[in-house]
Amino acid sequence: MFVSIDSVTKDFRKKPAALDNVTIDLPAGMIGLLGSNGAGKTTLMRILCGIIPPTRGQVLIDSHNLADASARRALKRTLGYLPQDIEPYPNLNPIEFLDYIGILKGIASAADRKAQANELIERVGLSDARKRRIGGFSGGMRRRVGIAQALMGDPRLLVVDEPTAGLDPEERMRFRTLLASLGEHRTVILSTHILDDVAQTCPYVFVLRHGRKTFDGPTAGLVNEARGRTWVTAPRTTSPSEDIAVVNAISTPEGTRYRIVTDNPPPDAEPVEPSLEDGYMVLATKEAP
Repeated sequence: MFVSIDSVTKDFRKKPAALDNVTIDLPAGMIGLLGSNGAGKTTLMRILCGIIPPTRGQVLIDSHNLADASARRALKRTLGYLPQDIEPYPNLNPIEFLDYIGILKGIASAADRKAQANELIERVGLSDARKRRIGGFSGGMRRRVGIAQALMGDPRLLVVDEPTAGLDPEERMRFRTLLASLGEHRTVILSTHILDDVAQTCPYVFVLRHGRKTFDGPTAGLVNEARGRTWVTAPRTTSPSEDIAVVNAISTPEGTRYRIVTDNPPPDAEPVEPSLEDGYMVLATKEAP
């Protein structure tokens, strides 16, 4: 599925523009959407899902303009959306909930809905809980129900918002493996604050800041933004100067080692290979657009 975002702006009354002239063509596969709180990620996802219209600009999905009501209706039949705070109906079991979602997505055949629901419940690892009420599920189990409902109807475009936030390490690894497999045959837009999830699953990434695009391209390209600028200090008892961006700090018996990104490292720093986190920090510390 080809997604084209052309000069999209979204204004809200008495607030700065949530999106400001964003243009990008998204490839198929796994795509990481990065940005701080308030960067415009959720607004962009809601526009892509046809929930809200842009103030200006247009979105084309497989050449269908979402400004057209019939195109939006067609999109919703081929769209999967997992919002950050999904709360499946607690009195239903997973099969019943997915059957309900299938009805909303226009899957007319009850047999087809049941077959899809059973297949998806098995795929997300909830076969043993298929008859339990969702109200008794853990947070990770509810997220798995959430990804299963997003996959009802075999959507070609899947939009997921913070799918691993609050999950334990085992659940996060399970989700990353599942998401990576989903990107083989569809376009998956993954919005997250957890950069390691993007590094592990997304070959392509784009970054929003203050409603504007600051980067789009291969994930390796964002890593390279920090090449030659990433350093680790020797153990010290004082933090680096305020004009140096600190990525993280590691305590040692001799003091604290700081991982930093800067063009002017202190004398005790040694260069290291950059990570996605370092590249993102380079963009975050540039002057605001």
